Amino acid sequence: MNTNLFLKKSVSDTKELIKNYLDENRGDFFYFRHMSLQMQKRFMELMDHSEMPKVLLHGNPHIENYVITAKGAAMVDFDRSRIGPYAWDIVRFLASISLKKESEEDFFLSDIVLDYFLEGYLRGFYTPNLPFTPAKHITEKADFKVWYDSTEEFLADNIKWAKKMRKDPVPSDDKTMQKILSGYLKSRNELGLLKEFEVSEAGKAMGTFGNKRYLIVLSPKKNVKKESIFLDIKTVYQDPDNEWYYNPFKHHGIRMIKASELYAPNIEFRLGYTTYKGKEYWGREIPYKSAKIKEKLNSTEQLDLAYSVGTQLGRAHGKSLEKGAKAKDVEKHLQKHYLTFTAVAEQMNKEVNQAYQTYCKTLEHTYK
Repeated sequence: MNTNLFLKKSVSDTKELIKNYLDENRGDFFYFRHMSLQMQKRFMELMDHSEMPKVLLHGNPHIENYVITAKGAAMVDFDRSRIGPYAWDIVRFLASISLKKESEEDFFLSDIVLDYFLEGYLRGFYTPNLPFTPAKHITEKADFKVWYDSTEEFLADNIKWAKKMRKDPVPSDDKTMQKILSGYLKSRNELGLLKEFEVSEAGKAMGTFGNKRYLIVLSPKKNVKKESIFLDIKTVYQDPDNEWYYNPFKHHGIRMIKASELYAPNIEFRLGYTTYKGKEYWGREIPYKSAKIKEKLNSTEQLDLAYSVGTQLGRAHGKSLEKGAKAKDVEKHLQKHYLTFTAVAEQMNKEVNQAYQTYCKTLEHTYK
């Protein structure tokens, strides 16, 4: 008997997580976000992986991972990056964009959206030395709550990560935090920063899906005229390796940095990593100008984002083909199976939605 891989019980879910799942506007997408690894398992069941060329995958390219910063816009969040069949990134992204349509057509995605994505992908794949194309028509839909002129303004407004940091503060001389900070700075050859900066605030927090992190503010010492630096140093996901998807790097933080440099060069800043008491960490500087798309997209915006992300994924896939794989093999496989990829993405979306509806029904009397 077939069991829906996407069914989950709420027993171990926090109240905050359940609240997000039951949100009338974004709950279904939030559930979809949480099903990344299960979707990958289902993809292995639905499609033969043996002939798919492998690349360093983005791993989790969905719409809410598309970020707009002062430096540009790109698909980020590389917790689930690893070596695997190129098609996974395509299926995951197309599945995500279909859930963000304003209209409720019966079809998965329109032919023109699929054509735009394919055109963008092949452009990026065959011209990897060209920059990928940022989306231009979705700016009005972006959430610009985090868009300030300095780190000091961001911290003063006490929102998002600043608020989380202050909810569970730690002393500036906390030994664990200091060890993790030093290890992170050492990976970047930036231990010298501590001669000009000092920890003025720090706190512990949990990510959306439970990864632990330290949030640290480095403020300039007296007579040093520089801006404060707000750091996010978090534990990493460690998805289990299997025959088709695996991590080739000695440290998961390195894996994430390599993926960021490949997919979103110059978008994320001050990337580093460390290990403390057996736990691996990855770190970055939190931007004070940042926006994400959480609203649904009209037809023009779907086309815009499909082409943009297509160029980004295609470019990175072209630059990271597994040794021995040939570009023509990727294009041949893609052209042959593209419609199958979309059909599989649509099927998985239906299965995820069925599981989501079941999950909600078991909770609606308690939490609504």
